Amino acid sequence: MSAPDPAASVLLPRVTATTADHRRARQRVRLQSSRATVVLAVVTVVSALQRHLWGHVGVVHDVVPWLAAGSTRLTLVVVSILLLGAARGLRNGHTIALWGSVGALLTSAALHVSPHPSALLGLLPLAGAVYLLRHRGAFRVRASRRAVRRAALLVVIAVAVVLSFSLVGLALIDQGPGAAAHARTREVVRAVDVVALLGFLVALGATLLAPRRPTRGSAADHVRDRERARAVVAAHGGGTLDYFALRDDKDYFFTGESVVAYSTRSGVCLVSPDPIGPREERAEVWAEFLAHTQDFGWSVSVVAASQEWLPLYEASGLRAAYLGDEAIVDCSQFTLAGGARKSLRNAVGRVARAGYTTTFHDPATLEPELREAILAISDESRRGETERGFSMTLSRLLDPADTGLWLSVTRDGDGRVDAFIQWVPASDVNGWSLDVMRRRTDVEHLPNGLVDFTIAQTIAAIGDGVAPGVRPGEGVRGLGLNFAVMRQVLKGESENRLDTLVKPLLERFAKGTQMETLSSFNEKYGPVWVSRWLLLDAPEFVASQLLVMADAEGVTEIPVIGRFFDRAGQYSYTGR
Repeated sequence: MSAPDPAASVLLPRVTATTADHRRARQRVRLQSSRATVVLAVVTVVSALQRHLWGHVGVVHDVVPWLAAGSTRLTLVVVSILLLGAARGLRNGHTIALWGSVGALLTSAALHVSPHPSALLGLLPLAGAVYLLRHRGAFRVRASRRAVRRAALLVVIAVAVVLSFSLVGLALIDQGPGAAAHARTREVVRAVDVVALLGFLVALGATLLAPRRPTRGSAADHVRDRERARAVVAAHGGGTLDYFALRDDKDYFFTGESVVAYSTRSGVCLVSPDPIGPREERAEVWAEFLAHTQDFGWSVSVVAASQEWLPLYEASGLRAAYLGDEAIVDCSQFTLAGGARKSLRNAVGRVARAGYTTTFHDPATLEPELREAILAISDESRRGETERGFSMTLSRLLDPADTGLWLSVTRDGDGRVDAFIQWVPASDVNGWSLDVMRRRTDVEHLPNGLVDFTIAQTIAAIGDGVAPGVRPGEGVRGLGLNFAVMRQVLKGESENRLDTLVKPLLERFAKGTQMETLSSFNEKYGPVWVSRWLLLDAPEFVASQLLVMADAEGVTEIPVIGRFFDRAGQYSYTGR
């Protein structure tokens, strides 16, 4: 794919002219239906509150004479509440919201039947019902069994409450002192019934229209799916983020020889990394996965997407927004010589003169003593009960199931382990990608630059061809380091006027965070910068998607997001 236009803003989501056939059509129908339903709900409640209209609406009471006075107005208020509650379900494609809305709209139309011109208001809900029925194929999300069970329990409780209040009211009426007391008691009971009914409708709608959760099996089922995904990653995964598809917080969607790793929260489906599998299956797997998400009513977002996937994502209706750049070092061309490497060269030399050396290991076959030392450093440098930040990307350390990883261990002259970095395979760059980085924190006066020294020694091993998993011969031998969020904006590389105006605000926001430090940390190695993208769904989902992503950084530890917002203190020892 061609490079982005430097005159275009990297901050605004990109818009393409490509349409997404069925998916985009369904999204459009759902959006229009949701908005129209809100408008009709407002029209209905306004109609109910206009007293002068009801002087002309006597047809309903002629047909059903036993209806209490004012019941038509109350019914229309209830209809409007139902429509407001169903609007969210329509936007997410729920079948129950479709039929509930159709029923409510037809009820509203029937209640407006009158010989007076005000009856024309009834044509609006009737037209809405016809539109929904005509496009019912866009609403395929069915309530989960769990939601149905909860709704059934809610119905039982609501009926019990209403009956209890009604029986109490009747008992008071039978025992009351007079007609006035009886009338007041009836009013109180009726008010309680109305409030209980409205509360019940709201709770019922929230229960049935909540986004469906993925069907989860047992822990053994999840491990089995993860190992199946591991086989796909081993066969077809070569990107610097592909191995992170095996995180513990992932669910998996399989089709053909491909897998999509994703995590859902509050109706938002976060995909990361890009789907993994044969190139010829890409269009098919993405189309089937989107159909899967629509069956559950999820909005979709892709985190840290590669540029080669953008055409397919954008063709499916997602909008691409620039997220940042990943630093990849070509170890075959790297050198510590030259003025640009002066600070790094000084840091590496300082650590080497202190007697430090770096050795390389397979994490799955560590001897017990080294394993204990690694885990001890990991525990002491862990920040918080649920650690955040770029250094926690696989969510596991020294797990025997994670074969094929690589570990760089740096020791002092006495053999004490003071730093280590774990790498995951990345065959697309003929090398490795950063996973876990740790430095000892319980010893004072350690030399600055331990992490730089460890990375430099790792680069040398890959460049010399002695690292495992690196193909011999000419060509790139890559090492994936960190991400620098919004690097192009912060570095002033974008020529767009909006990006130029936003830059000072972004710099102020970034001060003291990794947004400020990661770029300079990576620049020391002279990397190639590879853009990563954030794919967002329809505009009305953007706010919820961004909130879920921010929450995932601290709760579900989705890769990449945690790397961006961790505090800069992690890099205070790098010897810049």
